Amino acid sequence: MRLDQKYTARNADSPQIGALSFAIAALLVSTNLHAGVITNTNPDVASGAFLGDCGTVGAPTACVGAMNLNNVDVNLVRLIDGSTFGSFDKTTGAYSTMAVGDSFVSVVKDGLNAMAKLTGKVWPVGEPGGVKAVVDDNAVKKGKPKNCLINTAFMGAEDSTSGQSAYLDTAHPEPVICSSPFQTHKRFKIGMQPATVSGVANGADGKGIDLVFNVADEASAALRPYQVFSKIDNYTGVRLKGYKIVVGKGVGDGFQSASTLGIADKLQISLGIGEGASGNGTLDGTNLFDDDGLATFSHGLFGAPDQHFPDNGFFDSRSAGFNVAQTCSVLPCTYYPSPYGPGAALVNSDTILSTTVLPSNYNGPPGPATATLFNDWLPSIWQPKGIFFDTDGDPTTDAKLVAWWDGAAWHKNFDSSFAVVSATELAAWAGNPLYAVKDIEDVLNLGINYIVKVGNVGTGDITVRIIPIVADTQVAPAWVANPPPNESLNVDNSETTKYDAATDGVLVLRYLFGFRDAALVDGALGSGPALRDATQIAAHISANLTAFDVDGDTKTLALTDGLMILRRLLGLSGVALTANANPGGASDTAIEAAIDALKQ
Repeated sequence: MRLDQKYTARNADSPQIGALSFAIAALLVSTNLHAGVITNTNPDVASGAFLGDCGTVGAPTACVGAMNLNNVDVNLVRLIDGSTFGSFDKTTGAYSTMAVGDSFVSVVKDGLNAMAKLTGKVWPVGEPGGVKAVVDDNAVKKGKPKNCLINTAFMGAEDSTSGQSAYLDTAHPEPVICSSPFQTHKRFKIGMQPATVSGVANGADGKGIDLVFNVADEASAALRPYQVFSKIDNYTGVRLKGYKIVVGKGVGDGFQSASTLGIADKLQISLGIGEGASGNGTLDGTNLFDDDGLATFSHGLFGAPDQHFPDNGFFDSRSAGFNVAQTCSVLPCTYYPSPYGPGAALVNSDTILSTTVLPSNYNGPPGPATATLFNDWLPSIWQPKGIFFDTDGDPTTDAKLVAWWDGAAWHKNFDSSFAVVSATELAAWAGNPLYAVKDIEDVLNLGINYIVKVGNVGTGDITVRIIPIVADTQVAPAWVANPPPNESLNVDNSETTKYDAATDGVLVLRYLFGFRDAALVDGALGSGPALRDATQIAAHISANLTAFDVDGDTKTLALTDGLMILRRLLGLSGVALTANANPGGASDTAIEAAIDALKQ
């Protein structure tokens, strides 16, 4: 049961928050409330500009002004080695030229502590800093808000108005907006970091991630609703049992909820209950979102076939995630008559929170002939490995998951009853560069749906605070102690010179120095029936760059990681392995173990 339903029942039985409260709320709606508008400060106003355009066409300029960046550092990241480069201007949105596959990370801080890393799509599908506002999108359907806070992504050929690619490497990029079609990369990702749970006991609320948005008052008798398109991802280092989101003002220790400030009638968070339209016409008081669609993991992993997905999810035909309720940080909640239709009165809620889990193979109860696979919400340090097939050779699209490692064997999908992958199949996949072992990141990423409603909140900003809730127990899954066979350091897939300094070590080092094609492989190949060529070797190293970051500094560089890999393949260890090549964050023993793990 949702908390808002419980409060509605209490309201019906209590004269103290009955007709009088409704009358007062109605008076507030009609006289005191002004809408608050969150907008980009650098919109493109030229003739022919798209809704959601910012800056100047042809110049690398991202939308800014909607999200307050005072507690955010925006970094550009190179694909080739994970290093940061260039600059991002928080005032104008101008940023350094990016290449295909380059990305960004917007680090949300509380003082010196990184609380979250906000990310979006790689260039040219997306650009920094990850969040923009779209206002008055009249093409939305089913009563969804005409305003949204959304990823800084752009439209592919299948969805653009021109029918041609409208990414950032085209003449006139077309931005994703509130009404853009399904799977057009509308959601920005919020990677919750270890600082949010540092010192927090099992079962307790973590520390807040404060997303601040600039607000201007506008003369209107209604709150302006914004749908927030986002995912919250567990990079905290611990299992979680849910989350909470509170709206208010201030950051860090200075944060206060809307209820505490007495502005819950002017600043609210909503699950869209009673605020929608069952069709595309008049608002009629139906719910904007399905009950099992408020907080879910990827439908491609957990979910039944629908208009977007022709098959069952890889792990289950049921949705996985959480039920969600809305409530108030100061009780009792107050209410106001619904302006959306004949439905029940709406709550002045400033808080939403997860409650129970949705039944699924993620966290149970399992379906017939299956088992609970993951238990409480996994952290990134324990994410499982999968074998992915690159169906189109396009690095901007997602590869298809074909198998996963459970700690004992590689298994196929739910529809196969998790059949074990045969040795013959594994051998064939190992010799094909379109298959690669990668992390199954989407078991960390929770897609959440909610709406922030903004009125005249006084001084110029509001805060959306996201709080992880730590699980009651912390038990590592089986695959942590029993990882899958790796062999990623057999770079050329040779049978005669496996894990060889003169081949594999040289190839990694040359790649990190920027060599490609013949210059990459000349004189550095072993032999065997499934030997990779230059293109395949480059693809293999690119797919394993994170694994080749053996010193753990988030950068895979020639004169550190590449040099130490080569030395280890020559048989060196200890100080001889790391001398003048270790940036200092990991011990000699840890680096040696990291390189040896690439040969398992």
